[in-house]
Amino acid sequence: MVERAFVGSLKEALGARSDCDRVLQLDPNYVDAELVTGVYQYVVGALSAPFKVMIGIMGIHGSKGAGLALLRDDAERGVITRVEARTSMMLFLRREAKYEAAVQIAKGMAEEYPHDYLFRLEEANLEKDAGDGMVAVETYEGLIDMAKRPGYYPNAHLELAWFGLGDSLRGQKKFGDAVAAYREGANQATISPELKRRCLLEAGKTFDLMREHDKAVQQYEAVLNAGSDTVQGEQARKYMKSAYTGK
Repeated sequence: MVERAFVGSLKEALGARSDCDRVLQLDPNYVDAELVTGVYQYVVGALSAPFKVMIGIMGIHGSKGAGLALLRDDAERGVITRVEARTSMMLFLRREAKYEAAVQIAKGMAEEYPHDYLFRLEEANLEKDAGDGMVAVETYEGLIDMAKRPGYYPNAHLELAWFGLGDSLRGQKKFGDAVAAYREGANQATISPELKRRCLLEAGKTFDLMREHDKAVQQYEAVLNAGSDTVQGEQARKYMKSAYTGK
């Protein structure tokens, strides 16, 4: 996939599914093999109709419902791959906008693996996407507080939490707090160049919503300094000329 060698990737996927299907034929109770088959079924089932018709000619078929059912069974009865099955279910349920079910999986994973930063982060992200803004704010803030404990979250990338917190606060019209969160995210040592530009851009847009365009321009200029020939740089130039209005 990284090399965009999709034909080779498809062959690997077909081979993996074939192997796991054979395992399940030999032993239907070896549910750990349902991980690959379930992911394969869902992904193929989620493809666009024209693409499904094209690969259907090659005998490749899939079903989102069947894929989720296999993953659910693996998540409940698996031994080796149950964590991966639950993680895959969580991602696919997000794609289906079934946020409540996805949040419950994320909560369970975060409780089972309390030092895994990503499960708690995904719990907050899902709450935000579900429209539970203040619930998400509390989860993000709790995560950030726990990260202050030495060694609690090894190698955590807190910029992701600060960015999500900024989005959640802005959605609740807590603009001043949102700006502070975005700027805190931009100052994290582990932040990527792209996310830094996004944090600065969102801080500028939030200042515009506060009708403080002079301060917004300062953030837009910071975006340009961090990478003018980028998508964020293009947006920053746009909003420097015409203030962001939320539309």
